[in-house]
Amino acid sequence: MRTHLEKIAPLRLEELKVAGNDSTIDTEALLADLTTLGERLRPYITDTTWLLHDRVNEKRSLLFEGANACLLDVDHGTYPFVTSSNASALGISPGTGLPAKTLGRVVGVVKAYSTRVGGGPFPTELDDATGDRIRDRGREYGTTTGRPRRCGWIDLVALRYAAMVCGADSLAITLLDVLSGFDEIRLCTNYKTASGEILDRFPPDARLLEECTPVYESHPGWAEEIDQCKSISELPPACQSYLKSLQSHLGVPIEFISVGPDRRQTMRCPQKQSCRDESCCVPGPLENA
Repeated sequence: MRTHLEKIAPLRLEELKVAGNDSTIDTEALLADLTTLGERLRPYITDTTWLLHDRVNEKRSLLFEGANACLLDVDHGTYPFVTSSNASALGISPGTGLPAKTLGRVVGVVKAYSTRVGGGPFPTELDDATGDRIRDRGREYGTTTGRPRRCGWIDLVALRYAAMVCGADSLAITLLDVLSGFDEIRLCTNYKTASGEILDRFPPDARLLEECTPVYESHPGWAEEIDQCKSISELPPACQSYLKSLQSHLGVPIEFISVGPDRRQTMRCPQKQSCRDESCCVPGPLENA
């Protein structure tokens, strides 16, 4: 560590000087700080590939959580508006060293509306008061930058593609409470190209996607706040209808429904952890997860 610091410190000082900063770097103090931090991290550093394989052989349960959306996947997302890694469920194997055959159930986590951070095609974007309202109710602002996220109605074309690529066995619908108070709620079921062609499959070309406009299915909204609901039977009929339409269009059962940020505001289908029976998850009874 000392050798490394002594090598890079002069380079960083030159960069600071070019930027008009005459600061100095105390390599001894920095080394002491890093050594202290290193000792705190030491117990958590190991060969994680072997660790995970050992847990699999022990029949232990493992949970992998993605940090970015499927459409930011470097191979299967809206290139070039993507991140630098496989952000879909397909990234689990290269990211962990576990072969695909060891992986089990996939739960697709989906907002009840659509958002996008930064540039890139977004057919259902609402650049109006409705989009602003969704953004404010959903607190859709960057955690560190405070930058407003782009918001729009739920895009079922993109979701069908994401569910297919990720192999989703079931869905978790989050932020459903954000949609309370809207007179009308729309679902994008298809795209329409500039030439008038109707698409039901997500196009691989981001340039073509930029030209697409959404084809909407309209549903009545609900006025009631739902953040205190404990089961699906307590949700307004219009809300239940919205969920049933999502499930029907996507062909993937809804397993979880979240109506607030607290873990006690999440409901789960009690009959099966993963099922294809529509009557089980919607509008069948749910219970707290």
